[in-house]
Amino acid sequence: MSHTLLEREQLIAAADQARERKRRRRIISRVIGIVGSVGLIAVAVFCTLGFANSWWVEKTPASSDQHARDGSSVLTQAGIDYFTKQGVLRVTMGAERPRAAELGLPASGTKHVDLLVPVKVTVTGTGTVGVDIVGSLDVVTSHGRISAIELPFDGGYHSLIQQVQELAPRMGWSAADIDRFTTRLQASRAAHDFGAYSATIGPVLHDGMRLSATLSADATSGPTLVVTFQPRD
Repeated sequence: MSHTLLEREQLIAAADQARERKRRRRIISRVIGIVGSVGLIAVAVFCTLGFANSWWVEKTPASSDQHARDGSSVLTQAGIDYFTKQGVLRVTMGAERPRAAELGLPASGTKHVDLLVPVKVTVTGTGTVGVDIVGSLDVVTSHGRISAIELPFDGGYHSLIQQVQELAPRMGWSAADIDRFTTRLQASRAAHDFGAYSATIGPVLHDGMRLSATLSADATSGPTLVVTFQPRD
């Protein structure tokens, strides 16, 4: 009889120990869950604060090294960072356009800019023309002012012709201009055994600017379309 009682006491003790282990595991699990949640919240707060303080989301007004008095974009590094964040590069091409020095440009020369992300370029003469998804550009200056903006685009032969057709309404190119352009392009390709070619549409006077585009290729490089804005004067 005593042996049976001992076994029962051992079984009860074992059950108590099992319940205690289960309780401890439950407490540890809850603690780990709480710590994990706090950690996730801390990471989220840190990321939010870090992103909120980044230059991508700052809403401070542009300074003089970021845009000119008339709102034209400045081509210093500070200016490039600013219009990249804004998503729009603004160029004035009218007679009263800013001096090259005010835009961070040499009096005469060419500055090439590769952008971190594509932006929209708006060019203003008497009116404004916008071109979307611009990844790089060349700014040409002479006599202390901008004399041309060149926007290069790569692609296939047919896709670049289609891009010219899509740009035509805003660039002031007529259906007759498009026809002459494609005719010259086909003739140039045929003359070079379809290995190299070049043809230009325009320039036409539109919105107080001279607007043109050249589609070209050679034996070592694929098709490139360069859209060009020049002042009227």
